[in-house]
Amino acid sequence: MAEKRDFLDDIIDMSQDFKAIKNPLAEIANSLAAEPGEIPVWNPADYKERPRPAPPSCTSCKSKDPTTCTRCIDVCPKGSIHIEGGGIEIDDTCIKCGLCVSACPSESYHAREINANKLYDRIAGAAASHETAYVTCTRALGRLPRENEVVLPCIGVVPSEVWLALMVRFSHLSIYLPLGICDRCRTTTGEEVYCDLIARAETWAGFGLDLVVDEADLTCEMRRSWQRKEFVETILKSGERLVSRTNPVLTAARRVTHMLDAHKKQMSALQRQLDKAVGTTSSKNRRRILLDRRKIMMGALQKHPELAANIDLYEPLCDMDACTLCGACEQVCPTHCIEITDDGRWSCEPEFCVQCGACEHVCPTKAIEYEFCDASDIVLPDEEERDRKEKEAEQKAEMEKLKEQGKASMLKGLDMLEKLSDSLADNDR
Repeated sequence: MAEKRDFLDDIIDMSQDFKAIKNPLAEIANSLAAEPGEIPVWNPADYKERPRPAPPSCTSCKSKDPTTCTRCIDVCPKGSIHIEGGGIEIDDTCIKCGLCVSACPSESYHAREINANKLYDRIAGAAASHETAYVTCTRALGRLPRENEVVLPCIGVVPSEVWLALMVRFSHLSIYLPLGICDRCRTTTGEEVYCDLIARAETWAGFGLDLVVDEADLTCEMRRSWQRKEFVETILKSGERLVSRTNPVLTAARRVTHMLDAHKKQMSALQRQLDKAVGTTSSKNRRRILLDRRKIMMGALQKHPELAANIDLYEPLCDMDACTLCGACEQVCPTHCIEITDDGRWSCEPEFCVQCGACEHVCPTKAIEYEFCDASDIVLPDEEERDRKEKEAEQKAEMEKLKEQGKASMLKGLDMLEKLSDSLADNDR
């Protein structure tokens, strides 16, 4: 169905056309005037980086047992990762695919551009301002990306939790991968990884992502609602410039920044709310760690609690008859969600548990097993939404009160008029 248009849409189109007519050779002139080194050139290496390992949070390093967790080793297409002696080594055969970053449950690999928060910001920034946002890889695109195209070393670097948060907020996300593009890729494990991660996110969200296989089908059109708001705000800023003699340019990039800042504030508020609910530290002063991808997923569930029924969440449970209270599980836990108190009580905070399986692996008596749990246990109430509803209820109650007062005053006034009318009638007699 065609999108409804009005006079404001026509003004926006005319202003854009006028700019092109006024300076039709602007792009050519800018490219000729620029220094050769300043002209952007497609280079796949610009979108790749070598992850930096963080052994202190790695469960295999903490347990001094390289078999505790081998997920990063399993997904590495070149066998570049070696864990031994409590340390992690990435050798020179690394092709910077980034799969180890998304595979590690304890987030023990760090990369500036492909961590959970950065990936969310990049994809959300493209999706917020355009009709469709495309996520693709360097091999598939092969050129400089447009504003709504997010290029990654491999699509498998995006965790399921990030996909879920993006999908429930933006319904117009697409994957761009030409048919057979993964068959000749050096990242031989990438296709299986991203298929599993996306399939899991689609199960959680209850719907699927679109797939584009032909480059001719890629579009780059800014959302009409975004253009309208930006145009109106630009007009308002133009009036301010006449008074202040300044030049504050309100661009789409600034509005994207405001949106992402709001998301960061939500994540910070969620962290504070969780700290208030379960405490920041255990009884042994170990600070509990809420990893970024879990925080992002909890933020999505906070806005859409009905999706908790779709989440396959597991948590460790301990058979106290078999437990010797050795503390091995407590020591190896990367988020410190497991706690053994001085009086012999074993507990786990499901909000912080990342299902790494390390506690189950290191338990000498096999007293720990993972069991399915209700994901609603990790859904925190949306305090902002609750406050908004309470405020609306108060305003509604106040309006009803004022309405009743107005009605009483009106009846009282009518009664007085009626008495006055009767009094005047008696005087006339």
